[in-house]
Amino acid sequence: MNLEKLWNKAIVEHNNEEYHESHELFEDLWMELDDRTEKDIVQTLAQADALAVHIQTGNIRAAQRLMRLLPELLQNFPSEYRLIDLSEMKTWILEMISNIPQSGDIEKRQIENSRPPKLTKN
Repeated sequence: MNLEKLWNKAIVEHNNEEYHESHELFEDLWMELDDRTEKDIVQTLAQADALAVHIQTGNIRAAQRLMRLLPELLQNFPSEYRLIDLSEMKTWILEMISNIPQSGDIEKRQIENSRPPKLTKN
């Protein structure tokens, strides 16, 4: 599958709230990219969708592990990539970072706005 088709399929799956599938597609895309900046953007999206899966399934320990990776990835996360608005996604990730403690017990129901925003075209 070419990169554009892979990207579009990942966006569709994400917007259909199929976060596990979109995570896998973003990872496939990440493996195909050469540019470090692009790889970081796609990795951030893959990790965000993995985070959504862990929150939905109540695997908060796995979500907490992801929270340690995301702040560094967000440092260069743009507001747009491949004509997709990423500003709401960045805001959601920052909210999750502030709402999910790095360690300790927390229940899924305590996490507000646990679904990531749709990825829409600018």
